[in-house]
Amino acid sequence: MTTVHLKTIAIAAAALGLSAAGAKADILHYEAHLRGANETPANASRAHGVVTAVLDTDRRALEYTVTYKDLSSPVTVAGFKEPTSPPDDPIVTAPSDPKANTIHDVVTLTKAQVQDLNAGRWIFDISTSASPAGEIRGKVDRVSF
Repeated sequence: MTTVHLKTIAIAAAALGLSAAGAKADILHYEAHLRGANETPANASRAHGVVTAVLDTDRRALEYTVTYKDLSSPVTVAGFKEPTSPPDDPIVTAPSDPKANTIHDVVTLTKAQVQDLNAGRWIFDISTSASPAGEIRGKVDRVSF
């Protein structure tokens, strides 16, 4: 083989290795089951909901959907937070439409937020005008490993 041909093969192999490394992003899945019994203190709300989320670890993009029903009043604050954070201080505030029973958004997380999410340190909480301290919440668990 000629030197030029060997260089071409080496460059192609290096480019293939770089593209494979760039395509190594993981897609992780999470979910939370929202209930009044999960609040602190627990409450007797009939409301319930589910959070499903997908994290692209390469872009740190978290896409999530929250569905809920039977809330006692309109949503005032919803979002991902730490269990001991005040209801009005979420880490990631979720947009809410008082006429909808669904929240959907895509947010970019910091590296520290990704670490906390993966360490199981997040909950999702929905506060309403009738339950400003939180009507339903659930622990966000990773469901893919």
